[in-house]
Amino acid sequence: MNEFENQLEKCKKLLYDEPIVKEYFRLKKIVQSDPELVRLDKEIHQHQNLMCVHKNNDEIYQNEKQIYDEQLAQFKSNPLVGNYFQVREEVY
Repeated sequence: MNEFENQLEKCKKLLYDEPIVKEYFRLKKIVQSDPELVRLDKEIHQHQNLMCVHKNNDEIYQNEKQIYDEQLAQFKSNPLVGNYFQVREEVY
């Protein structure tokens, strides 16, 4: 390993030792392992894709958008998801 790679590893370790980064990964793991949140996230993406597919059909697009908006609001209203998004912004 050269000096640059050594310094890079040190930097990486310092970053991963930050409490906010640890909290980010903890919350991410919880959100990604919750079956209900995983299901809801998958459905949100399905409706988002359907909106793209039917962008030229206003009726279907509006129906998919309504479902998408409702599910996204439900997803974001979960306190765990809210905390995860807040911590993610701080980490970024």
